[in-house]
Amino acid sequence: MPVNVAVGTSNPIKVRAVERVFSRFYDASVAMVKVVTSVGSQPVGLTEVMAGALERAVKSLRSSSHDFGVGVEAGPITFPSSSGYLETQIAVVVDRECRASVGLSPSFELDKRIVELMIVGVELEKAAGISRIGGLGEGVGFVGVASLGTLSRQELTEQAVLMALLPRLAGQTTLASVRDVAEQAGVSFIDC
Repeated sequence: MPVNVAVGTSNPIKVRAVERVFSRFYDASVAMVKVVTSVGSQPVGLTEVMAGALERAVKSLRSSSHDFGVGVEAGPITFPSSSGYLETQIAVVVDRECRASVGLSPSFELDKRIVELMIVGVELEKAAGISRIGGLGEGVGFVGVASLGTLSRQELTEQAVLMALLPRLAGQTTLASVRDVAEQAGVSFIDC
């Protein structure tokens, strides 16, 4: 089945991840749509990370004639661990009926000193001392460096997108509205 997908990002890694996942199940055409969100460059906490992903999905869908809008956002969320946080990616898939499905990537602990920098707005790779521009962090990201090349940033993003798409693939018909997901996450309502 042919589908047109808009990804709310200017990050080519996220676009490639969405394209790889959707292309496994659909004849997918995927486009990058630059959007502005209300969260900073390094969201922290479930509410901010969720807000970023939800806004990206909704805004990319609103600004296009695509069938789906996808938003992916990463950041540390509160979770019992040595630092009190796990780094995760949240993906949201929104359709033309303003129904949202949500997925998470595998998540991992970060050193407390890295989380402390992220809390004040420093992005993960910079907080960890990994160069993004022309360096190892550019392609594989922190997770690629930390996992010794076992898992890349793109693969982590693919897992989050696949989990967000899973309810749709399984034929789930009772998807939550964007409004319901926003309210459950404590996010200011995002008009779909």
